[in-house]
Order: sequence, then structure tokens, then C-alpha cells
Amino acid sequence: MTSRPVHRPDRRRAIALVGGGVVVAGFGLPGCSSDYPAATLQAWQAPPLDGDLRRFMLAHGLLAPNPHNRQPWLADLRRDGEITLVCDKDRLLPQTDPFGRQILIGCGAFIELAVIAAAQRGHRVRVEPFPEGEPGANELPGGHVVARLLLTPDPATPRDPLFEQIRRRHTHKGAYDNSRQVPAELWQQLGAISRERGLLAGEIFDAPRVDQVRRITRESFEAEVTTARTWLESAHLLRIGPTEIEQHRDGISIMAALPRFMSSIGVFDRFEVPVRGNSNFARVMERWLPHETGSGYHWIASRGNSRRSQLDSGRAYVRAHLLACAAGADMHPLSQALQEFAEVRPQYDALLRLLGFDAAQTTIQMLARVGYGATAAPPTPRRDLAQLVRA
Repeated sequence: MTSRPVHRPDRRRAIALVGGGVVVAGFGLPGCSSDYPAATLQAWQAPPLDGDLRRFMLAHGLLAPNPHNRQPWLADLRRDGEITLVCDKDRLLPQTDPFGRQILIGCGAFIELAVIAAAQRGHRVRVEPFPEGEPGANELPGGHVVARLLLTPDPATPRDPLFEQIRRRHTHKGAYDNSRQVPAELWQQLGAISRERGLLAGEIFDAPRVDQVRRITRESFEAEVTTARTWLESAHLLRIGPTEIEQHRDGISIMAALPRFMSSIGVFDRFEVPVRGNSNFARVMERWLPHETGSGYHWIASRGNSRRSQLDSGRAYVRAHLLACAAGADMHPLSQALQEFAEVRPQYDALLRLLGFDAAQTTIQMLARVGYGATAAPPTPRRDLAQLVRA
């Protein structure tokens, strides 16, 4: 994709959209709901406990956090007692996630939620990662079999206490209450989840290092929005207003009244790439300000960067988020500094130095801010289960 040059007066535009957010200045429009269409949130309703087991598992897995809400999952149910999970080649992010690392982390989160759901129904699950072989390190994983889930009835299987949090877990992207601190015990519990899987994990909550992470993540966001190919990848996934949201049920959903109005009259061009120094860029960067709130950061890393470690990182992350949810806390991944496109390499290297890691030995897989949102986070749209099932 290439940027379309735009030459027009600034006109002091009132909005800027990127990364799932909106900055609004000026007026609001009365009588215009900001709620997502009800049909796009049906997946968040609990499925019947006595329904088909594998579809019950998938109905929970599809609620997993995933980059740009691409929902990159296909589930093959043609073999009894098994689920074969395939990475959907049409739902990748080749510009911001050029090797599919983040996509596979999202697949790992899907697997973990499916496993938790199976336990609720008295079934053990043996997960076979990449049964047909791992994708190459620099290869997009689209079309690859990510995992095979083998089901065994076992009434003695312990129910997972985090099951009840699956439908309560939402990614809170707004401002957090800086006056509330995450207790030390919760930080320790979050890290323990990853270490149990052989991963590295920890927290950053001391003021000097928090400030450094805020600077690093801000600079990486700036690099992403001013790089034409990465901005345009997100722009093509903007879903503005109920019609687009209901049609796609993925991507970056925008329901606020003002951007919907301005988009409808042609004032807002989602494909105009911000340029450093102009007012449009300034408004986009204002969008980042709420992301610099919270108690601190939870990180997950792996020795090396195998595809298996990426899946394991996704499984560990979603468990950590469920645990935070159970404790009344919020989490929000900030992946910009971890992306592999060239323009954010300086920020990734800075984060490695901050954590004391050697890039040749360790890969930072996840970075998320943790805290307490000022308001409750809403659920996000999901596609229908039927769209990801192959039977």
C-alpha cells in the first residue's frame, strides 16, 4: 500500500483517529448512541453449558485479546474429539507485525481460553503446538496449523477459577487512576503465571523506570503513526459507525458521534498520514496521553524467539489479564515498541536495555500497562462463531 498525497488547507480539524481511539475537540452531537450494535456483541453472551463441547470451547476462545481485533482464527472440527487451529492468512498485519509474532500471541490467548472452557465441562486438553512444523522465523504464519487440541473426558479435571472472568475481561484503553497503586501481591502473581511456563516476566512500577517506559512507548507510537505503510494498515481497519462495525465486526471500532459525522460529510480522511509538526499530528499524539496513566507495566519475555514461545506468551498473558480482572484491575497491551518494523527498532533496543536483556538471547513478547480504569471498559465486537468453524 502507498500513501495518497493530500494537499489541502488544515481547516483546524477537530478529530484524529488511530489505534482504536479518538480525540475530539469542539462539539458533540445529541441523540447519537456511542454503543456498539448489539449484534456485534452477541459473542459475549454465555453459550449453553450443555451444547456441543468444541463449539463451547471456541465460543470462549474467540473472546481472546488479539492485535487490531483481527480475530485470526480458523477451527477445523472434521476429526472427532479434536480441534485443529489454523492461522487465517487473510487476517494478518504484515506492516506492523511483519513476522506474525503478535498474531501468534493472539492465537495462544485463544488456545488458553478454549482450554479453560474445556475444563469447565470436565475435559482435559492436550495441546500439540505446530504439529506440522513451525513457520520460519521470518515467515508470516497465515495458513499454518498453529495447534491441535486433543480432548479427553475426565470428570476429575479441576475447574479453572479464572473461567468466570473470561466474559468480564475487556481491554481498557482509556485513562487509569494514577492515585491507585497495584498491590505488590498482584504484581507477584502476574509474573508467576509466565514463569510457570518457563518464560521470563516482571513488573515496572518505580517512578524513574515508569517514566522511561512512557517515553519509549510514546516514541514508538509516534514512529508508527508517521510511517505511511503502518498508518495505512490501521486506517484500512478503521470501522466508523454502526454500519461498518456490524459489517466487519473486527478491526478498530469507532462509535463516537463527532468522528462519525465528520466522516459522513467527507471532512475526515482516514488515509491521510500524519506529518510531524502539523496540527493533525499533534491531535493524534494527544490520543496517546491516556496511555501514560496507570500503576506500572507488566512484561513477558522469552529466551530466544521460537514460535512455541510466542504461543506460550499469549497463553500466559491472557491468564494474567484474567487474574487482574478478578482482582478488579485493568490491563492494556502497548505493543508498538515491540513491533519488528525498522522504524521502531531504536525504541525496542531502549526497552531491552532498560530490562537488562541481550537482543541475541532474549525477546520481549508482551508489555502491558496495569492499573485501575476510571470507568468500566466495554466489550469489543466479535465475528460470529460460524465464520471461524470448518466442519
